Amino acid sequence: MNEENMSYSTHDTLHQQTPSIGHGQAHSKIILMGEHAVVYGVPAIALPFTAASTKVIVQKNNHSVSYFESEYFTGTAAEMPDEMNNLKQVIQLTLDSFALPKEPLHYKVTSNIPVKRGMGSSAAVSVALVRAITDYYQVHLSDYQLKMIVNQAEIIAHETTSGIDTLMASSHRPVMYQKSEPPVPFDINLKAFLIVADSGIEGQTKIAVGKVRQLYEQRPSMVKDALKSIERFVKLGYQAIKQQDTNELGRLLTYNHYYLNQLGISDPKLDHIIRAAWYAGALGAKLTGGGLGGCAIALAETQTIAQTIADAMKQAGAQNTWILNLAMNEEEN
Repeated sequence: MNEENMSYSTHDTLHQQTPSIGHGQAHSKIILMGEHAVVYGVPAIALPFTAASTKVIVQKNNHSVSYFESEYFTGTAAEMPDEMNNLKQVIQLTLDSFALPKEPLHYKVTSNIPVKRGMGSSAAVSVALVRAITDYYQVHLSDYQLKMIVNQAEIIAHETTSGIDTLMASSHRPVMYQKSEPPVPFDINLKAFLIVADSGIEGQTKIAVGKVRQLYEQRPSMVKDALKSIERFVKLGYQAIKQQDTNELGRLLTYNHYYLNQLGISDPKLDHIIRAAWYAGALGAKLTGGGLGGCAIALAETQTIAQTIADAMKQAGAQNTWILNLAMNEEEN
């Protein structure tokens, strides 16, 4: 390994006096097309979703132990539950990697990314944590170091990681992502708006992946045909983005959802929300992420239509909605 990869000692760069507060931020992600098929080597298109984000503040704790404050858990860092092992590992790895003092700190997390909805909330918090700690101690953090720490923490806590959530949480460019291949970043500039709707139901990615695997074993030809179709839609969707053809992209989103439904990973509430988007004027709509709950997405030509679609999706049962301007890559509401 080269020096940049793992030698993070900060004895020469760490200031004698740290600032009173450190800040870190990260955003969520959306799979535009290709979820589940990506497990079988089919490419997927992922977008950084800046409309939902996480902020972390780090400051000195005047008590003898470190303290963690969030909507999900508040208490001493040592008492963090097992579900937060990845965050405990992120903190430990960051301090160790940069040879930082083991002093009591106060970590405060604020986030509007819903948990377990396929939006990468865990990775976003991890990325924001690393950035906040290194900001507090005024040490340089490269993109490579950031990804190494967060992905290593995910592997320690969960035994595996695709790396896509970390990549999207720390990047502002969409990627074409394919298993065992380097991600291919690209730019998106569409005169369109992406609506994301939270069904209010936790996604069940592990169960959904298991269902597709079981179906593959029982009906291999059907699943292979579905995967080939999804692969074709992803590649055509990538071309539609490059050609700024929003109508074609919307059509492909809907086709993608049809095949995801065939694979058994949608559910009645998601389908109801998606139908509401279609009826409200969406160019296309589909589930996003693991399925069996989680979120749906829809594509609209204008902000006015996007708002109408968002309202319709809420009326159909969505707990929350966000709108992303794909031309400006900015949150609209």
